[in-house]
Amino acid sequence: MDPETLTRPRIDITTEEEIEPSTGDTPPIFGRCPVCGKELRPRDKRTGAPAAPVPGTGYDSRARCSGCGTILVYLGNGRWRPLSEDDLTDDDRFADSLGLD
Repeated sequence: MDPETLTRPRIDITTEEEIEPSTGDTPPIFGRCPVCGKELRPRDKRTGAPAAPVPGTGYDSRARCSGCGTILVYLGNGRWRPLSEDDLTDDDRFADSLGLD
């Protein structure tokens, strides 16, 4: 019996350098997931109203893609990137050690 080789489809991740500069038009408020390309519709964590998060505010500037489940960080102007280990704070690591989401 021959072993079967399993392959995964390649996922292209858009980096900040690959994003085109703004043309002066109104920027997209929500943007797309850089991993799967799904259109994002983030909501305010407190009110639930549709709203883009404020960039650079730690936990409050994150969202989870409902398409692929990737946790994303908002950069502003409709741009997102996947959460990296460098984005985590001591509070995030403590919550992870307790098993909190």
